Amino acid sequence: MIAEIAPPPTPKSELTAAADSPSPRPVKAGLMPLFSTWIYRCQPGPVHLNARLEELTNRLRQDERNAAHRTNAGGWHYAFDFFELKEPIVAEYREQMEQHVQAFLNHFRPEGGKKRYEFQLRGWINVNQAGNTNVLHCHPGCFLSAVYYVKVPQDMKGGEIAFRDPRGPAVAMYETPGIDLPWVGSGMGIPFSPGTGELLMFPSWLEHRVEPFEGGGERISIAFNVSNPDAPQAEHR
Repeated sequence: MIAEIAPPPTPKSELTAAADSPSPRPVKAGLMPLFSTWIYRCQPGPVHLNARLEELTNRLRQDERNAAHRTNAGGWHYAFDFFELKEPIVAEYREQMEQHVQAFLNHFRPEGGKKRYEFQLRGWINVNQAGNTNVLHCHPGCFLSAVYYVKVPQDMKGGEIAFRDPRGPAVAMYETPGIDLPWVGSGMGIPFSPGTGELLMFPSWLEHRVEPFEGGGERISIAFNVSNPDAPQAEHR
């Protein structure tokens, strides 16, 4: 983005000398973003898999040994690696998600320079009802994380996934009454309201939380981490 800045006014003492000089030209200055955080957003994702993914979720919930507590405050969290399940629907879901990971990684490469990357996925299931949340957290031990929304109640109010400003104390450092700093923001994070069939993918270091929602029904999501193929398996969140 280019902006033109007018030269400062000439002091009266210099007006005579300036009259014999060419008129000054506006100074051109540019703005460029640094340290941008990229979010991959796909709507719709593999919605043709949703009915079978929901059926599998309900079947797993019948065994209380499959429940665990991680970052969830309330709700149900599948305790083990989703991708280790020997189910045809899991294999189909993995194939779809691997394609999206490849697309995200190759987005930054020019045409003709696309690569086929090797990586591993580790996933889990979240089921939230009204009032359930996930506390602020990130995902150590991997480089990308993602969440796919299998089912979102139509009357849901709230329930956003909110990404925290990754610049740490930037908001607290700038106290400028009467001056708006466009690069600071409110410090509260950027919320995304999920919908059925939506996929979000983001750097694993980006802190995020899930807000409680109001309304009936359940929200089902399947999340996963992406790491190097030979990296130790990090604990899922």
